[in-house]
Amino acid sequence: MIEIVENYENYINTLPELISKSYYKADFFIQKLGLKHATYYRKLKSNSFTHQEVKLITTLLFPEEILMQELQKSEEDIKAGRTINFEDFKQKLKIKYNI
Repeated sequence: MIEIVENYENYINTLPELISKSYYKADFFIQKLGLKHATYYRKLKSNSFTHQEVKLITTLLFPEEILMQELQKSEEDIKAGRTINFEDFKQKLKIKYNI
């Protein structure tokens, strides 16, 4: 358990560097996090992002890993038989998006 906490702490400490090395500009993170400029830079400087913000930043920084996790989960769902047919899927989309 201590190792998990230490790894998380190390990750939090590397976030400013990961963000600066990313292809995204600060305004992108500010918009996605819904923060004001001053708040974003204060949190970045003091490493005081909430765990929800850290999770969102991580998904923005590593979209390929998130996609791979989703694909793996989808494969597991297919193997376990947790699927719906295409017609039911279309019907759910129509209801959800009022098409």
